[in-house]
Amino acid sequence: MTEFTGGSRAGKRREIDRRCALKTLAGAAAASLAPSSLLSPSLLAREPRSSASPAAAPAKNPSWFGFNLLEYFSTDPDWMKYFPYKDDGMFPEDDFRWISDWGFNWVRLPMDYRFWTDPNDPMKIDEAKVQPIDRAVRLGEKYGVHVNICLHRAPGYCILDTMNEALTGIHITKEKTDLFTDPKTLDAFLHQWTFFAQRYKGIPSARVSFNLMNEPLLFFPPRNSHIFSSYDWKPFYSDPRWIAGEKKYARVARAAVKAIRAVDPDRLIVTDGLLGGSLPIPLLIDTGITQSAHDYTPVLLTHYRCEWARGMVPLNTPLPAWPLKDAQGKIICDASMLQERYSAWKIELHQGVPIHFGEMGCYKHTPPEVVYRWFDASLGMIRSLQSGFALWNFRGPFGILDTERAGTKFEDWHGHQLDRTLLALLQGKMKS
Repeated sequence: MTEFTGGSRAGKRREIDRRCALKTLAGAAAASLAPSSLLSPSLLAREPRSSASPAAAPAKNPSWFGFNLLEYFSTDPDWMKYFPYKDDGMFPEDDFRWISDWGFNWVRLPMDYRFWTDPNDPMKIDEAKVQPIDRAVRLGEKYGVHVNICLHRAPGYCILDTMNEALTGIHITKEKTDLFTDPKTLDAFLHQWTFFAQRYKGIPSARVSFNLMNEPLLFFPPRNSHIFSSYDWKPFYSDPRWIAGEKKYARVARAAVKAIRAVDPDRLIVTDGLLGGSLPIPLLIDTGITQSAHDYTPVLLTHYRCEWARGMVPLNTPLPAWPLKDAQGKIICDASMLQERYSAWKIELHQGVPIHFGEMGCYKHTPPEVVYRWFDASLGMIRSLQSGFALWNFRGPFGILDTERAGTKFEDWHGHQLDRTLLALLQGKMKS
């Protein structure tokens, strides 16, 4: 891969290779799975390539490094207690300027389709409310930052809808239909992506890509499942629930890819992995779309005292350290286990599929010295896969600005609190 290097802003605006949450209870569960042994290529790629097709060359991953920006994150205002955004879609220009100045080149916009879609008619889009997204695309061009457009809430699906409001205290207005079973909802989903494909047709994929939906889940293994207690991840790919869920999602994803490519054949398309971004999706290998992993392992560390992860990380969870140990002092997770945990993505890479880590980070209650050690190990794992990475926040409890993390030596940055230590760590790994 071509390594990202620092330098002038003009240099950072070079062409990016086209081939390149959120922590809900379900997403947190997926992130907490035990490390796996290396999956065999034949197991991961259950749908083999044609015997007439040449063997796939290892993929060249996109050199994307950056953050998620949340200005259109959710129409449910309870989330504003935890994330600093105004739900108006007005992505601040300073975010793009500072991201670029610090050497990063990518932002993901995880968005709620209800901001710009008529609640009584999912086929009706208010173009005036899409203009803030247009503005973000223009800011990306101005500052040499790639913009990844993501439906965090899609018609008929959002991972947030798996949350238990009584447990979290966060009100969620859930989808009334099911994207994976209702044909009309699927039509509405395809309408969203056809609209964006038409709107941004002609803008190079070096500048804009589409992320079909955030963290497809489809099934949630019970806590006592062998999947949670085994170091062998092969049961995932033979579990009937995985097979059924993968087929359901692949059908919807393929329909969206077809709809987008019918309008804009060259648009770069991304899918999150299944189980909250945990594992790659073999049934989509032949589409050539980029697959995105999310790294929140181990959840007892990354989501310590996190309000929306209380089902997985109780309030009485001990203060985490790194490496993470249990009450008897046995290591639960360390750098080598992280390597094993994400080894399935190495197989995907060698099947010719570009990969990227589109989300990662630690919530604000994890102590800073633990956070830095975890980031050092996690980013080392990600870079060993020759992948780029992005934090869930830029500003906010998973980010580098305004985290409110106790014990951090903050630097004043234009009225914001900057975690300069974490910024320097990210920059060093980005260039490694």
